[in-house]
Amino acid sequence: MRIHAITQQIQTELRKVDSAKKAEKNQPSAKTHPADRSEISDGAQRLSSTKASMDVIAASLAAQDDVRPEKIQEVQEKIKNGYYNSPAFIDRLATKLLAEFGIKES
Repeated sequence: MRIHAITQQIQTELRKVDSAKKAEKNQPSAKTHPADRSEISDGAQRLSSTKASMDVIAASLAAQDDVRPEKIQEVQEKIKNGYYNSPAFIDRLATKLLAEFGIKES
């Protein structure tokens, strides 16, 4: 038995396998996958912008004093003087409430 003849056959088969692998690498795959991508919904975008607005408002409120003594003093004096029970104040309040709710006087 000749060993040389057997090794030639094995080497021939190995070359076929190698050439098939190279050909496979060079050809574009039929099973190509599209690139990954992500989308953010409109609701999530609105939520994100709302969150940013809320952060700005919260920072603004945090920078202000919690209690303004001058306003407290002013309101206490108006209560003592009966300002909030006056017809002028009640008319102004009613007008502002109607405007706030979008109701126009006829």
